Amino acid sequence: MFSQLIYAALFAASLVTAQTDSEVVAVFLIGRHGDRTSKVQGNTQLTTLGKNQVFQTATYFRNRYLNTSSPNFIQNVDTDYLYNQIYAAAP
Repeated sequence: MFSQLIYAALFAASLVTAQTDSEVVAVFLIGRHGDRTSKVQGNTQLTTLGKNQVFQTATYFRNRYLNTSSPNFIQNVDTDYLYNQIYAAAP
């Protein structure tokens, strides 16, 4: 269910950015962790699969929005990680 929501959001975002006269100035990403161990085991941790899922997702977004040759490149953003350009929150 959640993955369908993510795919729908990505599809909608791609429709918006498909216009040739548009320019990406910011990206808001709502994400969720990858596969993890069961809550029954107590302290949950990402599994190897979960780590790979998170890595693949990050690679996709980095290539889409931080690659200078991408049509979706975010203007005026430094392609290196800068704390003042990233905001993350978790409930």
